Amino acid sequence: MTLRALAFLFALSSPIGAAVAQSAAAQTPAPAQPQTAAPAGSNWQRVLALPLGTYLHVDARTRHLPCTLKAVDPDTLTCERDTGVGTREVTFQRAEIKTIKLARRGRSALVGASIGGGAGALGGGIYGLHNNYFAFRGAFALIYTFAGAFAGAPTGYLTDFTASTIYRAP
Repeated sequence: MTLRALAFLFALSSPIGAAVAQSAAAQTPAPAQPQTAAPAGSNWQRVLALPLGTYLHVDARTRHLPCTLKAVDPDTLTCERDTGVGTREVTFQRAEIKTIKLARRGRSALVGASIGGGAGALGGGIYGLHNNYFAFRGAFALIYTFAGAFAGAPTGYLTDFTASTIYRAP
């Protein structure tokens, strides 16, 4: 939030704030030109700055595959794909790449465990309201929380839904 916006909010709440808002508006210089930000993730320079060995998700026009970065130059991206039996080198032309995402499997696993644990706690808490099986009602919430977290962590890891886009074709 800018100083101008804070001063406006303060001006709405008190009579003294009006004087402060006017002085803040006078002291805050206007930008010379409107600044236009580049579209998020559209910079090939980010790809060139990646260290070798970075795990990526490359989405090209003909295929989508996860791979490990081997080499990158202004026109091509070369990476290795694990085939289960060995590795295979794959080269993409920059023109055929739609997006490149940086894998965040650890973060996705934590978020998945949190979502699963929260859903489990809610379900266990509701179930425990009308059940007297354990000595205290929170036991169901605790058990279901761990079950949800154990289900959510591998789901988050395998789907990698928090991957960060570092390049998007214009």
